[in-house]
Amino acid sequence: MVYRWNVDGTSLEFPTPYAVENRFLTLRGYALIGLALLVALMLAWVGDGKVARPLVTLAELPEPASAAPHVLAALLMALTGVLNLWQAARQRTLQMVPGQPASLMSEVPHEAAGASPGAPWLMQALARGVATAAVPGSPYARLLRRLGNDLATAPSTLHAYMRVRLSHLLLLVALALLLALAAVLLTVLDRPAALALVSGVVLMLGAAVAARHVLQPLQPALAPWVVGALLLLGLGIALPLGWFSAELPGAGTWPRLALPAGAAALLALGLMFESLALLAARRHIIAPRPARLMPEELTVSFDADLGALFGEIDRELQRRWAEGIPSRRYSRQPPVLDAAAEEGSFSASVLEESQPLTAPEAGPTRSIAPSVQTRWLWLLGASGLAVSVIGGLLWVWAALSHMQNPAASWLPATVGLVCVLAGGYGVRIGHLLWSRIEVDSSITWLDFKGTFVRAPGVAAAVPTRAPGGMVMGIEGLVLKAWVVQARSVFYAAGSHGIGSRTLVALVQDGKSAATWSALVQGFVRNAALSPAAASPALQAARARARERRVDEPVHAGPKRPARFCAGCGTPLLAGARFCQHCGGSVAND
Repeated sequence: MVYRWNVDGTSLEFPTPYAVENRFLTLRGYALIGLALLVALMLAWVGDGKVARPLVTLAELPEPASAAPHVLAALLMALTGVLNLWQAARQRTLQMVPGQPASLMSEVPHEAAGASPGAPWLMQALARGVATAAVPGSPYARLLRRLGNDLATAPSTLHAYMRVRLSHLLLLVALALLLALAAVLLTVLDRPAALALVSGVVLMLGAAVAARHVLQPLQPALAPWVVGALLLLGLGIALPLGWFSAELPGAGTWPRLALPAGAAALLALGLMFESLALLAARRHIIAPRPARLMPEELTVSFDADLGALFGEIDRELQRRWAEGIPSRRYSRQPPVLDAAAEEGSFSASVLEESQPLTAPEAGPTRSIAPSVQTRWLWLLGASGLAVSVIGGLLWVWAALSHMQNPAASWLPATVGLVCVLAGGYGVRIGHLLWSRIEVDSSITWLDFKGTFVRAPGVAAAVPTRAPGGMVMGIEGLVLKAWVVQARSVFYAAGSHGIGSRTLVALVQDGKSAATWSALVQGFVRNAALSPAAASPALQAARARARERRVDEPVHAGPKRPARFCAGCGTPLLAGARFCQHCGGSVAND
């Protein structure tokens, strides 16, 4: 892997996950170019030159034996083949800009203090050893839940991809019912021209939806009401055309184009490719592996500047940046000390994640066996390639037949054209699934709690929200350090927003966690050597504070029960009116 991270070259080169898809694109490209040349040979060497027709006619449509339709088909196949080769060449490298893949949640700037709204969720995941999430709501949420119980752990881009597949399946089934009803009714009424026109409308609707997805693959899924509106639009166009089919120009030639067979082939291939893509996407839903994560704990007492300790922690966090890329900071809450108090308690926390990187020797499918993950994708790509070749061969057959007999059927040509276009859709429909990449990162969570005392007469000089810049007595500082190696997954071909990368595995890194204890212990040892560490005034203040704690009675009030969000189950903060994870409104008891 190559990383170029500077002001001039702001890009990261990841190992491309499109190696197999590029093979299918390359094979399809060369196959279509070869078939286009074969059609050209048929037009040049087969047929009687005395009855040859002009290639272009401005005054009238090409006659049945004209070579114009076959020339256009050959050009279309050659252009599609060149486009596939260009797509394969573009996908030989994968460049990502800074900020990609996306962070697990919104970040906190390094120069600021605060916490991301999703930080409690990640802390809960580290404490439990497994990351959980709520199932996203959508018009197809009920159908998505039937595809797997662990759908909530998948990236949002996979959710959107599966919603698109479901919406397309719903539309294809509706168009198939419309075509079947029209075929039965118009066959009984003996109106082949009307059936051809209705089939043409079905073809146009199916091709328009497929073209929308190919040209704009990140567009959201069609809502159920949009599917219904498209069906009503098709009916609104098909009914007048079918009613006035006998009066329309060329009513006798429409049945010769075999449009019902082409529409049926388009719907059948569309249902097959959408179903295979949905099955392939289902294989990408992986349940997170639970792990037992225990923090590294340390309790120390010392006399020193608390701000100096957190300065050391910030410098150590910066030294741990992966490849010199700034870590993603999700929480930084420094201790807040009361400037008017000679003693009190404090707490602080830091939560960061290093830049997600992939190992050079690791492939993009490490969480699942490649045979399991890519089985349906291989079948999908191979089916698209086979359908494309069959479509090209059918058009070669149609060109040969028409050059020998002008009255030959157009059925092979229509079905062949549909197969060529649908085959390209089948090869490209799995593009998002091929772009699946797993990355490793290091998550560091440091939690501090303790009490402090100051010598009398200097408390008022301490700023309100800063650790101080003065020596104070720190009593029983408790450090809990979690350092976890996290494996996450994202899709390079999808959008890079919050939720597009999710955790699939957490592994404790005890060795790295122990270095934080060693850092604090080294700071304590150095603080003990300072001349101001054991000043008489500070020792007297510490003794008085201990006496007051012993003399003061302990008043234990009733403990309020913990509250959880009804939508996602996240523990709620005290007094919270909205869930810090999903944003849902909660009732205050």
